Amino acid sequence: MKGNEFPMANITHLWSRISSVKWEDAWVERLRFAGEQNLVIKKFPASRSIRLDLYTDAATGRKLKSAFGGTLRLFDAAGWQPPASKIADPLRISGKLRIYRDKTLFLKEHSQATAKGKALLIPSGMAFGTGDHATTARCLQLLVEAAEPLRESGDAWSLLDLGCGSGILALAAELLGATKVLGCDFDEACVRISKENALLNKLPRSKFQKADVLRWKAPGSYDIVAANLYSTILTAASAMIVNAIKPGGVLILSGILAVEEKAILKTFSALGLKHRKTLKRGKWAAVMMGKD
Repeated sequence: MKGNEFPMANITHLWSRISSVKWEDAWVERLRFAGEQNLVIKKFPASRSIRLDLYTDAATGRKLKSAFGGTLRLFDAAGWQPPASKIADPLRISGKLRIYRDKTLFLKEHSQATAKGKALLIPSGMAFGTGDHATTARCLQLLVEAAEPLRESGDAWSLLDLGCGSGILALAAELLGATKVLGCDFDEACVRISKENALLNKLPRSKFQKADVLRWKAPGSYDIVAANLYSTILTAASAMIVNAIKPGGVLILSGILAVEEKAILKTFSALGLKHRKTLKRGKWAAVMMGKD
């Protein structure tokens, strides 16, 4: 079964949750594992809230309710037909990476993908980061740019991925030549899925562990630190994040709303970093900064 397909026979329950409209696209990616076509987002006039309705099976519904709250009820799927998925595969990043969600297509095109950019398989799952969301896609673009001079130098280089989600940034870094890679996430499911994706892609150098960045200290320093986290967490953990960057190293920040960019730049500039670039898409921003 393809990662974005969900047989009608399995749809027995409806999981629902109210969320802020600003996290709409984040939820779309997080819930894609259950079938993008099975998610309905309802918006309310003159409201900043949305309702997420996900038509799914009983086991998945219970996991979602346990992890994210909301409500779960039985659903009669008779006569209901979800709209067709609009996912495009693969996601191309700067001519250097091709991110696949479909294993069958990945295996079919793998040799061709090698010539057109290194291929990475990240099946949709209960972890943030299949590459579609603006925050992840922009991080990948900045990672490719930051990794290029390190790769050309021929020297060994390292990456720390804070808020690793599916492990996509860490695994992409290893594909691009990183010899030391550590990914961390507060969510045990994300750590497990990241490890599974490392095995799936035969990338043994990427290591993953559970960590709370607000209480954790990085074991050493890294050439590139990527942190795709909420702005409040980036701000609270800013000192630890900066200390984890080697002199001359690069910091990639995302999970930032465009309206929050100035405040984030101010926080990290005060800790000695210099702004290099910002990439925006819609309401999201990703930032690259350097450490002298």
